[in-house]
Amino acid sequence: MSRNKIIIVSNRLPFQVVEKNGKVSLTQSNGGLVSSMLSYFQKTGSVKSENQFAEKTCWVGTSDVPEFKFQTLINEKKIECDSFELAPIYLSELTIEKYYNGFCNDVIWPLFHYFPSYIKYDAEFFEHYIHANKRFCDKIIQIYRPGDLIWIHDYHLMLLPEMLRKVIPDASIGFFLHIPFPSFELFRVLPNNWRTEILNGLLGADLIGFHTNDYMQHFLKSIQQILGYDSQLRKITVAGRTILADSFPISIDFNKFHSSTNNPEVVTEKNKIKKKMEGRQVIVSVDRLDYAKAITNRLESFDLFLENNPSYKEKVTYVLVVVPSRDIIKKYKENKRDIERLISSINGKHGNIDWTPIVYQYKSIEFTQLTGLYFAADVALITPLRDGMNLVAKEFVSTRIGKRGVLILSETAGAASELNEAIIVNPTDRQQIANAILKALTMSVEEQMERNEIMQSRIKNYDIVKWVEDFVTQLFAQKIRQDNLKIKEVTSAIEQTIIGKYKTSNKRLILLDYDGTLRPFSKLPDQASPSAELMNLLAGLVEDEHNEVVLISGRPKKILDSWFSNTSITVIAEHGGFCKFKGEEWIQIIPTIIDWKSSLYSIFNFYCSRCAGTFIEEKELSLAWHYRNAEKELGLLRSRELINELKELFISMNFQILDGNMVIEARANGVNKGFATQLLLNKEKFDFILAIGDDVTDEDMFKVIPENGFSIKVGLTQTQAQYNFKHQKNVIDFLQKIRVLAYDFERHT
Repeated sequence: MSRNKIIIVSNRLPFQVVEKNGKVSLTQSNGGLVSSMLSYFQKTGSVKSENQFAEKTCWVGTSDVPEFKFQTLINEKKIECDSFELAPIYLSELTIEKYYNGFCNDVIWPLFHYFPSYIKYDAEFFEHYIHANKRFCDKIIQIYRPGDLIWIHDYHLMLLPEMLRKVIPDASIGFFLHIPFPSFELFRVLPNNWRTEILNGLLGADLIGFHTNDYMQHFLKSIQQILGYDSQLRKITVAGRTILADSFPISIDFNKFHSSTNNPEVVTEKNKIKKKMEGRQVIVSVDRLDYAKAITNRLESFDLFLENNPSYKEKVTYVLVVVPSRDIIKKYKENKRDIERLISSINGKHGNIDWTPIVYQYKSIEFTQLTGLYFAADVALITPLRDGMNLVAKEFVSTRIGKRGVLILSETAGAASELNEAIIVNPTDRQQIANAILKALTMSVEEQMERNEIMQSRIKNYDIVKWVEDFVTQLFAQKIRQDNLKIKEVTSAIEQTIIGKYKTSNKRLILLDYDGTLRPFSKLPDQASPSAELMNLLAGLVEDEHNEVVLISGRPKKILDSWFSNTSITVIAEHGGFCKFKGEEWIQIIPTIIDWKSSLYSIFNFYCSRCAGTFIEEKELSLAWHYRNAEKELGLLRSRELINELKELFISMNFQILDGNMVIEARANGVNKGFATQLLLNKEKFDFILAIGDDVTDEDMFKVIPENGFSIKVGLTQTQAQYNFKHQKNVIDFLQKIRVLAYDFERHT
């Protein structure tokens, strides 16, 4: 079993250095990542998976003190961390301001949390974002050893995976995003070079993780629309490498929270709160200071609840804990001011000398205080406008000893996808939240227990240990899949193997695609007629009586007939829709009903009007929209829009969608090159089979080629074919070698 280290990478180290009264201490950094990972290491001491064991772990992040001070404290043994090694990054004050406060918190954070009006577009922000990511890259390269696993976390470092990939191409790199990924319509508001570099940066990873399926789908839609990369079963192929995107809902240490009721300090804290709130039901919420938490909406909802239900005055107290965060940023300062003004107004409006409706604390809260508050509470009110996950919701549910207590949860928090037994609310609907508070305070014990039992079981079964091991195991598995799918470019040795087999065989089947394989692509289909050189090459192959040469193309019958009717080549048209064996007439391979073309024609025509340079090619069994001549970015954008529109129709109509090389084609169901190829393979027994193609439509052909045959994909992309040619010209050169070398062999024997 191999022993390698895992390198965890995040914006900050998991601890902050605190100096007070001449003493130095480490305090845990805020955030769900740190609390979750530290819980994991405290519980297991290492990262384990089904595939490997991380003997030690290194955490890379920025230091909150200058390098000289950090090194001094390490030398004096005032900074020690048992869980892992620390690898600090030191950034200048200017870079921190522009990279962290600027790009991360004034661009990405508001955009990804659906506050586009808060974005500040400053070119310097992105320059420093690039610089900071490069500094991380340099540090990781220093400590990386072959076999190490690199796990990058969060939006601060979205360029880092690609930077590392360029330097250490075989590294195992995982990336996890701890905030939502926005819809394409929001993501696209970023300047073109920013959004392109971010997406390409993320695609440097082998595995990209998100909290929910929705976030993952938004990401896949963005890379489709902006970069033109489609995905199949969450897999994206880029430059011959497959990347997997998946959802991994981050969790907590369930047992730590659930069993903390046995902690005397926690019990004392709970009893203190219960005594102070005697006779009242307690509502609790714990949030970082952040406009995305929608705390003012929540306070207004509580105000509305008291107005609508005056009988609950003096019978309920809302304990609102706000943890300081980024309060040097203007929007956060404004948010804090609005929260405190509203709390004062509500308390003044409803409270009296004996009762304060809202108990407000603006401070960090220790574990014993936090769990004591959870245990004392009857209801948790968690209603962010957007939240990647929200672990407070899971923590509260985990502390429900006796399974009593009610969680009110925003439908736009990531946790809502798992904790749907909570009372789910729209965070902007104040009346719905007010009604939910009343429902929670009056819910029967039996219903509370039923809901909490299901949610607790779910959290327990997928806790922080499972989350870490799931991600790491998937990353190792993805590397194995990549190794199995690595491109195998045709070398001289491979050429000689194929030619050697060709020489010794008696019955040969040679399957050749046309456009992009035998002939370079042309701006217009009519301009792609075969050259004299190509016709001579094909004639030379056909002259050999041992050869069955088959042209298998997406072209319509009429065009192929005009080019090859006077040859002894078997021709298959429209991707396997029609076949013409040498010396015979055309036959339709699979009878099918074409009742959808007129409906789709108007859609295709609409996209022609929206994208100059595009045109429609109509065939008997298909309809194609070509965008090779369009402006590149606009053509790509419109092609993705067309695909999405067709996907809404193809389920109810008898067609399939082909996303080809600069062409979108709607084709009759059941028609494909694989079926046509299998028809040829069943017709005769061949001892040599060679198939060459360049397009996605050729993958169906490659799938049915037997193991003793040879299949070659044109272009360095992942494929079902055995081998790859780099360029279309390589096909012609190789076929010339087959023709010449085989001819020489036969002449001399």
